[in-house]
Amino acid sequence: MENPNYYAIIPAKVRYDKELRANEKLLYGEITSLASKDGECWASNSYFAELYGVVASAISKWIKDLEEHGYITVEYVRKENSKEIDRRVIRLTEVFTNVNTGSHICRGGYSQKKKENNTSINNKNKKKEDLKKIIDFYENNITLITEFVAEDMEKYLENGLEADLIIAAMQEAVVRNKRSWKYVASILNNCIDNKIKTEQQFKIEQEEFKSNKKHPQKEQTKEKIEYKEVEMTEEEYKKKLFEKGKEDV
Repeated sequence: MENPNYYAIIPAKVRYDKELRANEKLLYGEITSLASKDGECWASNSYFAELYGVVASAISKWIKDLEEHGYITVEYVRKENSKEIDRRVIRLTEVFTNVNTGSHICRGGYSQKKKENNTSINNKNKKKEDLKKIIDFYENNITLITEFVAEDMEKYLENGLEADLIIAAMQEAVVRNKRSWKYVASILNNCIDNKIKTEQQFKIEQEEFKSNKKHPQKEQTKEKIEYKEVEMTEEEYKKKLFEKGKEDV
């Protein structure tokens, strides 16, 4: 793969951010060089991984750190009338001139003249905050995030599952020592099937399940012996005893 020959921009606050890795700063510069006139970069993790000679999961981690520090935003664009992801869009949040195109890149990667609906912005911000919270729990308690898992998490959020419910499902996986996204997904799929969308509903369902598993103690049944009452005269009783005595001899 040939190295790109265009310029990259790394602002001072990115260069001197002590919380960023050196490679994350380089990646930021690469994103600026790929940004189009709208400030958008569509390059995949595999592209960056081949460029820098690392695994795709490392790129995913770098991008997540850049996003957490507010230097970029990440959005997954789906195909029309489909839940399948078409591409990922990385947008720059810094205002500067792109030396490759001469265009002005502003916060969110949009032209300053372009306006967005406030409700749409708030929804996007809430979704990003929820996704960040989920990813943080996953990486702190299970393993490093991958692009596939991040996309899957986003799908569950879009299906109406609350972030706290997804985290509760991951907590359940940790408690059961089943630290894999596949196991977490099985819990979430069960929630969807049972129309469970909140953490509270999930906990109620868990309590009911645990309650049903407890079998009541079996009551010990005492064996009853029934005696049949028989009426007989004194002579018949003596005769019965006499006959019994003869049998015993």
